[in-house]
Amino acid sequence: MQDPFALLGIEPMFNLDRQDLEARFLAASARCHPDRFTDPLDQADAAERMSQLTQAHRVLRDDERRARALLALRQDGADRSTDEDQALPPDLLMEMMEVREAMDDAVSLGDQPAVEKHRAWAQEKRTGYLAAIGKLFDQEPGDANAAAIQLQLNGLRYIERMLEQMPAVDDASADSK
Repeated sequence: MQDPFALLGIEPMFNLDRQDLEARFLAASARCHPDRFTDPLDQADAAERMSQLTQAHRVLRDDERRARALLALRQDGADRSTDEDQALPPDLLMEMMEVREAMDDAVSLGDQPAVEKHRAWAQEKRTGYLAAIGKLFDQEPGDANAAAIQLQLNGLRYIERMLEQMPAVDDASADSK
């Protein structure tokens, strides 16, 4: 994929102004929308450009995908992946297993306050990972910095999946009936 930051004319950084992102996407979309062209070749080119803009917008709107795109840019697009790229922050797996077990118990007992406590824990962890990633991107690029960002991204990915898998408020109370 092309550089999503360049496609939307945004400075490559982790902490983006969401309103600026939306405004730039809308402006770029308006300029190259296929309906603005009558020639079929121009329409096809515009449709391809629109597809690229839409994909770039999706990447930059998503914290994890934006961080991965920025990390790739910092590494000049080179694949520098190692076995350590799958590493997780210390104690995260054990902590998550404990929370998942407690969450399952809370759901089975219909204990909505406990379910919400575990959801709040996961959201707090997510916020912490995003803050750490933002701070790391503010530092000078380098291999050690890239490894630290990757570690935080791995933790974020696990927390994101956990949040996706948590039952909705209505689901948790319905499961207990």
